[in-house]
Amino acid sequence: MNSINPVRFNQPTINFKSAYPVVHWVAETNGSYAPALSLELVKKLQGSLVRVLNKTDKPLNPVQSKVKEYIKTKDRDYGKISVVRSFYDRKGANGTNFKPIAYMISGKDVDRFNKDLGEEIGRSKGFSIQRIGNPYSAEAKIAIENYMRGGLKFVNNLANRLKGKDSETYVLHTKFEIERNRAGKIKGYRLVDARFLPEKGKDSPIERYKQG
Repeated sequence: MNSINPVRFNQPTINFKSAYPVVHWVAETNGSYAPALSLELVKKLQGSLVRVLNKTDKPLNPVQSKVKEYIKTKDRDYGKISVVRSFYDRKGANGTNFKPIAYMISGKDVDRFNKDLGEEIGRSKGFSIQRIGNPYSAEAKIAIENYMRGGLKFVNNLANRLKGKDSETYVLHTKFEIERNRAGKIKGYRLVDARFLPEKGKDSPIERYKQG
């Protein structure tokens, strides 16, 4: 992913929707990029991206601003309502084949997703705490399982996915550089770039990575 070519996005026939997988690529400064595979690191990088896209109270640095404006032009729902939320395929993180763990939901669908799937978890946990002092009752576990199943179905529904002129699906690929302190310990990850690219085929970084 050293050179992500966004040329295909100049075509006006691309039909963007409001849900897409996200793959985060990480490198040392001036090093080669590799995809983040663990749920822990993916959540850390995804959280960083979400904060950039949802931030309204503080100014962004030039790279963050560029990424935010780029996504606004490609994700029309986000361009209209600039809010996003994440969904994680936690079970997918345990698989042997490389696949996206993180997904982004944007625009008006964030509120719909929260109401249809997310709010029931909070209600069930709150009820459980009141009754037994523990948030993980049978009802809460059922709500969590419904969220996982329903969420994965939502983000993989072709009606919600970003698609190109031939109905090919797209993935958002980010690039982060590792930041270290003087002792060499990791102190953070710096967002460098982000691009939408086809999920499959010769232009897919995922497919190229699988092939070595």
